[in-house]
Amino acid sequence: MKINKFFIVTALFFMSLIVFTGFAKAEEINNTSKEKDVEKIRTYLESNVSNMSTKFSTLEKDAKLEDIERIIENYYKENPAPKEMNDDNNISLEDVFPELTKKHEKAYLKSKGILNKFIEDQNESSDLGEVFTYEYENSSKVDVYLGKTGEISITEFKTVKEAPLVQPFAEKQTRIQRTTGISYNATGSKCFTLWAESGFKYDGKKVSPINRDADWNRHPAGSTINLLPQVMPKTRDVVLGKYTYKEVYARLKYESGWGIRWASVTMKSGTVESLVGCTVDGSIYGSAKRI
Repeated sequence: MKINKFFIVTALFFMSLIVFTGFAKAEEINNTSKEKDVEKIRTYLESNVSNMSTKFSTLEKDAKLEDIERIIENYYKENPAPKEMNDDNNISLEDVFPELTKKHEKAYLKSKGILNKFIEDQNESSDLGEVFTYEYENSSKVDVYLGKTGEISITEFKTVKEAPLVQPFAEKQTRIQRTTGISYNATGSKCFTLWAESGFKYDGKKVSPINRDADWNRHPAGSTINLLPQVMPKTRDVVLGKYTYKEVYARLKYESGWGIRWASVTMKSGTVESLVGCTVDGSIYGSAKRI
């Protein structure tokens, strides 16, 4: 029995056309479904930003870190993230806010990964988010950054213990200060807390740390983030001209599925640092940054 070649070629063509059409329709359905999920996530995040802005604005100006964290925790208990943010690994913040993501990347380069610097810039421009500052006793301060994409970053510069009232004439001692960095992802989960603290002795020519300490905490988002302490704590020299300053710092490495936005850029892995430093003249400072 002879087989018509034209018939075979025609049949194969139509079979291929049917398969291709099926794939195209499936892809179209998937794209439509993803667009709906992205829109749902965007609506959720924009609503959160608006609501959290109102809550932070109505807090007392001398609110403390625990007051701020309580506000965040209670809000997200009542307004949990939609399942699309937890179940669909193909959707990221870049998909939800593509234009803002590009602006964030530029801001990250400008801040060089230093959260304090980024917060300072946003406090002036507010083009990527809002900054709320709370100050309380003993020169302690909390800065809260609420990004338009839903993430929250917090830095606290806190006096743990005041300097001694009576000090030797030649050598003086600063207060003991703690710098804390805290990251919340866009789902409202607190990802980590990292802090370093120290006091310093100084005499105008040299400076040295005392009472060094540091710690970190994993939070309920631990199921989506791996944390590994790198340094707890350590001292380093910072040379500026003919002077050598001292810094006490702590580092933490993380890995996250959804991604953490720290000092503006979204990262699924990286190392963050909190530090306290002091000049030879006793000026004490602190910051949090990405390494």
